[in-house]
Amino acid sequence: MRKYINGQHVEMTTDEIDDVKSAAARDKLMQRSRPLSGEEVTQLIIAQQINSLEVDDNTALRMLDYYPEWSPGVSCVQGRKYRRGGKLWRVRQAHTTQAGWEPENAAALWEQVNETHAGTLDDPIPYSGNMALTEGLYYDQDYVIYRCTRSTGNPVYHPLKELVELYVEVYI
Repeated sequence: MRKYINGQHVEMTTDEIDDVKSAAARDKLMQRSRPLSGEEVTQLIIAQQINSLEVDDNTALRMLDYYPEWSPGVSCVQGRKYRRGGKLWRVRQAHTTQAGWEPENAAALWEQVNETHAGTLDDPIPYSGNMALTEGLYYDQDYVIYRCTRSTGNPVYHPLKELVELYVEVYI
């Protein structure tokens, strides 16, 4: 979104956009014919403040429906979370969304928020690509458990079966 200042169009900050959306939501609510229930008020407050809450990934996943839906033309701040395709995504680096840069298509800009796992043999980390691997932890992909033998440092995108003897070993 843009604003007009001193004869020029300038990009609005994410906070300014959120304020505009909040004001529009308040105006819409004021036009309602019945008062809001306590639960509706709570849900509205959570939705407005969701990206300012500091919660772990497991809690964020339980609150998935409160996060804003991804859409093009939104100025994204690093660390904020958005929904897309029933999944929760975290912004890796600040950018303005656009077609072709959807979370599932732009790994440099987005990372999927997954349930936290210990990385032990009893609680392996589900691997779906776009993840950095850590030496000594266990990962699960396609019903096979792998043990990481060397940390990658950066996210890797190949199926784990293609990384055997390079970064992982199959656990038997």
